[in-house]
Amino acid sequence: MTDMLLLSTAYSWFIGLLVIMVIMAALFVFIAVFALKPYKLEEIKSDDSPLRLLDNREAELAIKLLSVQEGTVDRAEIEMKLREVASAKLVVKELVERERGVSEHRVFGVDNSLTAEEAASLDSDEYVSIENTFDSADESGLKKSFSANLIQSADEIKVLYFELKNCILCYEKTKARMGWYNEKFYVGRNNVATLTLRGKTLCLYLALDADEYSDRFPVKQSTSELYKDVTPCLFRIKNGKSLKLAKELIALLMADYGVMYVKTNHSIYALPYEDDDALVARGLARQANDNSVNEN
Repeated sequence: MTDMLLLSTAYSWFIGLLVIMVIMAALFVFIAVFALKPYKLEEIKSDDSPLRLLDNREAELAIKLLSVQEGTVDRAEIEMKLREVASAKLVVKELVERERGVSEHRVFGVDNSLTAEEAASLDSDEYVSIENTFDSADESGLKKSFSANLIQSADEIKVLYFELKNCILCYEKTKARMGWYNEKFYVGRNNVATLTLRGKTLCLYLALDADEYSDRFPVKQSTSELYKDVTPCLFRIKNGKSLKLAKELIALLMADYGVMYVKTNHSIYALPYEDDDALVARGLARQANDNSVNEN
């Protein structure tokens, strides 16, 4: 009787161990096949890819940094987290590029309209401010530049413009360059953003594919010959809500270029109203048939 009981117990233990081994083997197969498999190209491109998650985290931290005062403990902690995210992005980008081989992602921001002198100035440490770019030779006429339209625009538009300009220039290595039709912002020689006016609406053009962000932001693909090849992502800035969303999208853009948010820029660019005669005298307005002014 005792032998039968011991035999039964041993048999039960054997069956139990066998079941545990089968479960462990199945778990090992699951880990080997699914958990440790390499990322496929389509998985890397998905919205929840590691690189996109890091970009979103960097944008989130950059937005937080906008509302934190300099010299505080919170600001130091956010800046440290930004550096950690930036380091992680370098590792992930290297892995992604190795997996992709030659990238199929279309590159925007390459401004082929720059002269050799203008490109050289972007490579230098020279800071181009809005005050310096307003100066030009005396002209006559009523065709108005972006600067002129901005000067004669409502205070609400000027506030939105100043906020966006300050936000962009808070990122490292960014520079502004005023032209006849718009103001362009560069990281190195890349034209990453452009501001202009369409009627009474402030328009922000970014070096992004609008289709990739249209589900989260009110953007559209520009068909304008001036912007569709370099900064095709159009964002119309109408109020404080769209301004906040624009700052978030700018943070994502700068993350793509590996540019960190480095300072809080509270510069105020005085743009008091001026009448047409004053604008003409400053070369900011001219006759519609006068093509002697460089409009880049």
